[in-house]
Amino acid sequence: MGRASLIMVLGFTTALLMIGSNISKISNAAMDNYTAYYNDAMSHSIAGAGINMASRALYENSLWRSGFSNKSFGNGTFDVQVTDLGSNRIRIVSTGTFSGIAHVVACVLQPSSFSKFAYYSVTDQNGFWGGGDTIWGPFHCNNTINVAYFNGGSPVFMQKATSLNGIWNYNGAHPVFKGGYAAGVNVSLPANLTPLQTSAQTGGKYFTGAGGDVFIQLNSDGTVTWRQGGAADWSGTGWSTDPISSFAPNGALYLTGANLRLKGTLHGQLTIGVGGTTGSTTQGNMWLDNDVVYKDDPRNGYSTDMLGLVAENKLQITDNAWNQGPGNDFTLMASVFSRTDGLWAQNYGSRGVEGKLITLGGQISNVGGYTGTFSGTTITHGFTPGGTYYDQRLMNDAPPFFPTTGNFEVVSWFE
Repeated sequence: MGRASLIMVLGFTTALLMIGSNISKISNAAMDNYTAYYNDAMSHSIAGAGINMASRALYENSLWRSGFSNKSFGNGTFDVQVTDLGSNRIRIVSTGTFSGIAHVVACVLQPSSFSKFAYYSVTDQNGFWGGGDTIWGPFHCNNTINVAYFNGGSPVFMQKATSLNGIWNYNGAHPVFKGGYAAGVNVSLPANLTPLQTSAQTGGKYFTGAGGDVFIQLNSDGTVTWRQGGAADWSGTGWSTDPISSFAPNGALYLTGANLRLKGTLHGQLTIGVGGTTGSTTQGNMWLDNDVVYKDDPRNGYSTDMLGLVAENKLQITDNAWNQGPGNDFTLMASVFSRTDGLWAQNYGSRGVEGKLITLGGQISNVGGYTGTFSGTTITHGFTPGGTYYDQRLMNDAPPFFPTTGNFEVVSWFE
């Protein structure tokens, strides 16, 4: 009996010792796992801090490329490399180290282009967004968004909408913001168009007004037919036809001190700018004499065609035979930018009732221009609404050297 009791005691003691050993091992392993997780999380956070500090330095100086070397932070260190990738893109790689554990966080930035907006204005004057208005891309008003209940409803904003001074709800409007809304956001237009002008002078095509107005016809085979001076319309002699690749190799074209007249079908990528005295009626304007479209419509599939139209003053849809008549639609495919004015239909308040106005891209302007007038639900002058379509490619891509907001935005992130 005594021997059996002794064996039982020894058995329980051995079992308890084994259990205790296992508990100790599990506890030690848990502590090791916790320590490893903590060190990895800290190194990840330190790497993220490096990205944030580099982003801040780029915000303060867009030419900063120095990076950081062995910079102390949170009882660890980080190293940051900043590299130009071309096409105005910048890669930031941050390596955070804590207690011997390293973690890498990287991102690619590009200048935030105004072309990402489906619609931007400093003021919409007395215009209102109402029933039937659907804005499919990013929206910003650097003043107050005017919304009203009419035509049976209120406007719908499908992506993020922002404004500086809030919303004016008129007539019981209830705007729908599918992508959210934020007030107090200040996005100012640039002080000038110098970056685009410089790009045209240093690797593109540059005209001065000394030779007179410039006429450009875009051709579906990737060429442009052009002339400066001569007849005041599309007649006359002196025309040249060149591939875009040799006419404006870097994709930037700029005219200063005169007006530009444009029509045709683009095959390629191009930004066309026109500058002159601010507010001038005789220069710095762009006239759209006929449809401006892409050879490959991105709504129908893959397309690399992309156009930016940039004016110091007005962009106007010309009141001419090509653009007149109820059955004669006008189609504009481009991201359109006016630094001091907007997009208008010439004689919008007196011309006859025209066909549909169809746009694909975005409209960025100082003021929201007018393309027609109506009484009740009836169009009395100008163009009939035909559809405003957002080019989804503009969320990440932009026409060459299109004006930027002065800030960078993230286009890819790795960690």
